[in-house]
Amino acid sequence: MKNIFQWVFVGVLSLLSTVSPSFAQNFPNKPIQIIVPVAAGGGTDLLARTLGQKVSEVLGQPVVIENRLGAGGNIGVEMVAKAKPDGYTLLVSPGTIATNVAVYRKLPYDLLKDLQTVTLVGQTGSVLVVHPSVKATNLREFVDLAKASPGELNYGSAGMGSPQHLHAEFFNQLAGTKTNHIPYKGQSQAMTDLVGGQLAYMFSPVQNALPYIQQGRIRALTMAASQRNPNLPQVPSLAEGGYKGVDLANWFAVYAPAGTPPAIVRKLNAAFVQVGKTPEMKAKFEKLGFEPFFTTSEDGTDFMRAELVRWARVAAYAGIKAE
Repeated sequence: MKNIFQWVFVGVLSLLSTVSPSFAQNFPNKPIQIIVPVAAGGGTDLLARTLGQKVSEVLGQPVVIENRLGAGGNIGVEMVAKAKPDGYTLLVSPGTIATNVAVYRKLPYDLLKDLQTVTLVGQTGSVLVVHPSVKATNLREFVDLAKASPGELNYGSAGMGSPQHLHAEFFNQLAGTKTNHIPYKGQSQAMTDLVGGQLAYMFSPVQNALPYIQQGRIRALTMAASQRNPNLPQVPSLAEGGYKGVDLANWFAVYAPAGTPPAIVRKLNAAFVQVGKTPEMKAKFEKLGFEPFFTTSEDGTDFMRAELVRWARVAAYAGIKAE
């Protein structure tokens, strides 16, 4: 009897080994759905739609974008995590997918066990901006001011546990400063109050802050990265300010459900990488204020693990929990 089961088991494995390559070779043969866990019209949504249109041309099948909002993006992520692992349901998510693990007490999925990274897509820069009334014209003066009046400088964010919140607290830990967090229900509300003078400063995505910087309504002190940003070439980097190797960019990635056949993941990765290298797409990325850097699935997973460790430490030290 034991031998019979062994032969059956070997036969099943043999059958799977012959079916899987054929299945991957025929992929895709129907539309692919990309879930975006944030609202339509924002940076992540525009990125997904721009990519989806061109990936559709490469793969020869329609790519449909669907926005699934709620719970800080967790509803959309959960939908993909629990989807059939056949390559037809994907996720395009901002870096909140990693910070949420650090700040939510309980999630309906395990990021590393339930999702497979297809590729990192790239990032948008983050910039430290202050209201013109703040008596600091560079990063050193800002740190000195914060140290001289601990807990008095107010900064805004898109909400408790948002990237802007974590970025500010990460910098507080680096610089040895203490400032006061004011959470909002979105990035735009926080920026409105910064421009209006109700806030002293914030860490903001470059594309959100750029118009106000150009109008002189807020002042940029440093790029929250190791290099300067081409959209703000006059603004020094954190590395130039003495904080080497620190990068607080807002990044984006593509995911599939865990268990998706490796051959399909590779095919999807190749399609996104091919699209990302075209001059047309590079021009569109630049217009969105986006810096592309497509990766292998393995490199994307390694990056994700490092981000989970980093933000878990920051959140634990600062006592940050999402509401």
